[in-house]
Amino acid sequence: MRTLLALALGWALLACSSAPSPSPSTGTPPDTSGGTSSKLTVTVLATGQAEAWGMQWPYQLLRLQEDGKAAAYAQWFPPRKEGTWPAMLLTRPYDGISWTGEAVDAKWAARGAGLHPDDSEPHYHEGSSVIAYAPVTPEAVAAESFFFLYHDFGVLAVFGRFYAGGDLQNDVDDMHAGFSFLAQAPGVDRSRVGIHGGSWGGFEALYAAASAPAEVRPRVGVALYPLSDFTRQQDYLSAVVPSRVSDPVVRSQYSMFFEPYLRRVFATTGGTPGASGVDSTRWTHEYLAAAVDTPFLVIHEDWDSLIPVEQTRELASRLGQRLTPLYFQHPGAADWDTRALDHGVLVSRYGHTLDTLATSHLLTRLGGDTQPLYVPVLQSSLVEWLREVRALQASGRDVSDVAPRLRELTDPRVTLVELSDGNRAAGVDWVAAVVNAVWGTQYTRDTLRDALASGLPR
Repeated sequence: MRTLLALALGWALLACSSAPSPSPSTGTPPDTSGGTSSKLTVTVLATGQAEAWGMQWPYQLLRLQEDGKAAAYAQWFPPRKEGTWPAMLLTRPYDGISWTGEAVDAKWAARGAGLHPDDSEPHYHEGSSVIAYAPVTPEAVAAESFFFLYHDFGVLAVFGRFYAGGDLQNDVDDMHAGFSFLAQAPGVDRSRVGIHGGSWGGFEALYAAASAPAEVRPRVGVALYPLSDFTRQQDYLSAVVPSRVSDPVVRSQYSMFFEPYLRRVFATTGGTPGASGVDSTRWTHEYLAAAVDTPFLVIHEDWDSLIPVEQTRELASRLGQRLTPLYFQHPGAADWDTRALDHGVLVSRYGHTLDTLATSHLLTRLGGDTQPLYVPVLQSSLVEWLREVRALQASGRDVSDVAPRLRELTDPRVTLVELSDGNRAAGVDWVAAVVNAVWGTQYTRDTLRDALASGLPR
């Protein structure tokens, strides 16, 4: 997806022009680091210049140490302009990093990309399932953060390091350390901080927002198909999956896939929900309903076999206006015996559109009142998805969640950038043309926004 953008804008993705400096420094580096406090110690492990999309992005590789907790690791792109600017915290649970100085990262880096025994704890034993390891470079993080960097945002990618073991609390602690850093980092407008993550990273985004320091509560979040309630997920695996999956081979695939996750869950809660001594109360929708004050956009597909869409529907009912759901829907029911273990056919097929909607949601809420905002779009993907939406609408399905997302793209600040050829146009003109093509309407830039405020065309 991001590679297409390089072609679209005519910017070549090049290798990093200068290698990271290996000399760590502890304390307050000039101008760009949050330094130390009684609660957080920041160590700059390396610095560098990542070249992405033909531009230079200075970064720091950080160790973030909060008192009484394991160290967290992050890549920080400070705002490049003077003054204060918005910042994004990106949850990255699976990225493999090799620059921490910890033995566990060196071990996994030596193994290389692929499937390996999940033997860095918790509670690994003979027969435990393997997990995937995928190393990431600072340049790749810069490339994937491009649309926030381009708008002069600070970007903090926090690495959850799933492969290193840990548990639920450790993952949330990692993200909390990221927020503690943003709470003191120079150049950050602490009233305009966002958070974004998907799947396990969506869990990290929701629960980190719930426990973020008071001085840097995120203004907006996007969670893609997040695991939001661990008691309900256990019920899904123990009761729902056996009730709808009859093929024993497919059932065993579920068991193998989720075994590493359940070990991490039980390492925090103490075991299966309801068993003696087990406490799952902090990892439920009830907890989130009481603790989350950040408004979230949550995108989920109804054929998700890993995290059932019912999790988001139930969470939405509890959070009310704090959660804006967008459901990618199929016209029929899934055949769960043949469904792959993934987050769904549609979120994969329309990944460009999902990226467009998530990016616009974050930029329009964090960007300046008159700041031009550039949002990526692949028109062919958007049109095909909207044709499916129109078919659902015609069959009587509720698609009322779509119009507000389209209306967001018509914000006067938004320019859409076509990924296939680099063409740019005002969002309102682009969306008017797409809606007119799909619904046969004749909206103009002067009439479209008001029309979408009432919903999709009929």
